Amino acid sequence: MERSRVIVVGGGLSAMAACLTLADAGVPALWIAPEARVKTKPGESLASAAIPLLERLGLESLLKAPGHRKVEVLFSSWGTNNLVERNRAGLAHEMGYVIDRAEFEVRFSEEVNTRPEIDCCSGAVVSAERHENHWRVRTDNGLDLEADFLIDGTGRQSVVGRQYATLHRQDKLAAAYDFLVQGDDDVEPTPATLVEAVPGGWWYATLLQDGRLALNYYSDPDLMPKGLGHDVEAWKTLIGNSRYVSRWIETGGFLIGDPPSVTSAGTTFLSTPAGPGWIAVGDAAAAFDPLSSHGMTSALWTGIEGAEAAARSLSGLPGALIRYQERVAGGISRYTSDRAQIYRGERRFPDCVFWKRRHAIAA
Repeated sequence: MERSRVIVVGGGLSAMAACLTLADAGVPALWIAPEARVKTKPGESLASAAIPLLERLGLESLLKAPGHRKVEVLFSSWGTNNLVERNRAGLAHEMGYVIDRAEFEVRFSEEVNTRPEIDCCSGAVVSAERHENHWRVRTDNGLDLEADFLIDGTGRQSVVGRQYATLHRQDKLAAAYDFLVQGDDDVEPTPATLVEAVPGGWWYATLLQDGRLALNYYSDPDLMPKGLGHDVEAWKTLIGNSRYVSRWIETGGFLIGDPPSVTSAGTTFLSTPAGPGWIAVGDAAAAFDPLSSHGMTSALWTGIEGAEAAARSLSGLPGALIRYQERVAGGISRYTSDRAQIYRGERRFPDCVFWKRRHAIAA
């Protein structure tokens, strides 16, 4: 049976950041991830706080690829019927980037694959068991592996972490998302980002560098139209009920040709994101409401800090895992407070179920 120092599970940013951090620390790792597939996925907003993390990994050059752009202007209709503008020209700091998420992750994974300290294995973990001072891991392609330490970067599934800690769920937020293309190329759409609160939830839209409009609608599953993921007319009606999003789509000549994809977007976190011989990173440790716009930042930060804690633990410093737990718990506490303040700022829809639920959480 093959034995590794550390096994890192998961194909997202947090797992990849953990692999690179371990490599920098001189700790050999086996990275188990599904076979890479280039696919469009939501999550285009990279906060400015993520840039120093990319620099720590030596990957800041990824943002120079032609598929990404700096955020220049943000419009919001939140707590007011007016459209409020926030422009980078009037700020002393960056507003982050709008990225091509799939392209970004492909280039990130290429960097991981170049490191000789990292062995890569395509597949998914079907079982992971702790035996005294080591792990036994089995993959869907029949591999039996052992490791001294395991890092769970499997996203909201948290396939390892939820076996050894309690998964807490604060809400059931879901996202319906689509990527619209223009039908009229004569119109040059505004390279902007728009956030709009509506009675049933809220919208996020941003223009990607390639001209597509990334469109997300956030609400609770029981408040979304039934069968939305298969009903383009219901999707069109939902869009039509917005004030500013629908106007941007109409004036930009964007086409609504397919129903949206629907995925989970709620806030979840493990009671303890680390334990003897294991640690959870990214959404496996704590997944946040996209309103925070810090999903990728959190993935990078926990990947780096978690891997550093793992390396220190392997060198005989068990307190490193406790310190990581405390820092993740502090981040969850700050996020919860910030989210409550933002949701409290929207008071136009006091009788609507979605907002009643958020205000109850914020209370």
